[in-house]
Amino acid sequence: MLPPQVSVIITSYNQQEYLREAIESAVDQTVAAFEIIVADDHSTKDGSIETIREYAARYPGLVRGIFQEKNVGIPKNRNSALLMVRGDYVTILDGDDRLLPRFIERHGAALIANPQAHVSYSNRYDINHLGERRLHDRDPQPSGDVLPYIARGRKGILRSMVAKYDLVKVAGFLDENHYHYDGFVLTLRLAKLTPFVYLADPLMEKRDHAGGTSKGISFSEKERCFQDVLAEVMRVTAELPEKEKRAIRRNWLERIWQVSIKAKMEKGNWSGAWMEIVRRVVSDPRRIKASLKMVGDILFRAGHT
Repeated sequence: MLPPQVSVIITSYNQQEYLREAIESAVDQTVAAFEIIVADDHSTKDGSIETIREYAARYPGLVRGIFQEKNVGIPKNRNSALLMVRGDYVTILDGDDRLLPRFIERHGAALIANPQAHVSYSNRYDINHLGERRLHDRDPQPSGDVLPYIARGRKGILRSMVAKYDLVKVAGFLDENHYHYDGFVLTLRLAKLTPFVYLADPLMEKRDHAGGTSKGISFSEKERCFQDVLAEVMRVTAELPEKEKRAIRRNWLERIWQVSIKAKMEKGNWSGAWMEIVRRVVSDPRRIKASLKMVGDILFRAGHT
């Protein structure tokens, strides 16, 4: 069987200091990428556009650039590149990420060895603002039918994932209605369509930024996002057994509850936060441990305002 033809998508937005490393990591693979598409979301603060054009000229037929005429946001920028894909499989990374040299080789081998699976995902390294690198997954992650696992809230798979392009199209590409969680929603929809295969070795590096788009939003906005994601999760998992759906819903409601408390604290509504915790303990004493943690957060934040 021939190895998969993997198209690499790199999104770019004022990340020139890292973008060169991202492109180089896609070029420097032990099994060559079928193509590398770099989609720039109207960078104006650095020389990202010039860097992309430089690589397109250096590697004609391999590296292509897409340049937005205005800033369109991450999901739409990713989708503009997905529409241009010509490979059988696709992987998506940000302009500050790096693929390790055997990323395509190892993912391709895993997909060939598991022909029933049309998506592979791997462990990775997370790099903090000091440049320190740590392993993301400490324990093995599941292969096969991973829909219940992902539906319970397993985020962060997108940028270590290789997916069959035709299934990405069936899943609707990145959903622009879920701006901050477009990668999670796509992964969730793919998990309904096909088994996944997991690779325990770290095969890429992801940088964590305190000011990332999903981390920089307010708790009130995050609460709204989680409510929308929960609705999509329950839609996608409608055919799962009722017991599984109840467990999934409980997980998300717990997250929404915690974010709701933090949203009240963010607005200075300390009494509302206290009342929400009291109602929670009264209605469900089993959640007292999580409630006590929230009490600690309230006391800490109150002491620093």
